Amino acid sequence: MDTHDTRSENVMPPPAAENGWQRLWFSLLQRPWSSLVIVPCDAGPPALPVAEALVAVGRLHGEPAVRMLNAEGMRLGDVRALLEDLRAAAGSGELVVIPVDPIDQNPVAIAVAHAASATLLVVRLGTSRLAAARRTIELVGRERLIGSLALD
Repeated sequence: MDTHDTRSENVMPPPAAENGWQRLWFSLLQRPWSSLVIVPCDAGPPALPVAEALVAVGRLHGEPAVRMLNAEGMRLGDVRALLEDLRAAAGSGELVVIPVDPIDQNPVAIAVAHAASATLLVVRLGTSRLAAARRTIELVGRERLIGSLALD
């Protein structure tokens, strides 16, 4: 499985945007979750930098254990191993942030989102289409949606 586990890496958010990432992190913690999928609604906004920034802020603010499992480019055969990692993390109290590809580019993102306890939708202002955002929400499940992030 091609995952990038950041348990032992020093991941830092971009300094200029740190306050915004902190606000987002704390707003995400208002609802309990153990695994959070970062899903772009289309090819415009990237999920990986969002996940890295959230993991860095979570670590700065002393969350018990926050790590990232990179599911971008994941194939269907890799999902089972990811599910095992998520179960183990939930059992140990870890918070896991998982960036995925846009659903239209890689439908495996649907399976990953369904395995996670929450989903954050990422859109790019001026380029992301409302129809793509609605379809993504429908496919991952409105009940899993914890919020959305609009990037410039």
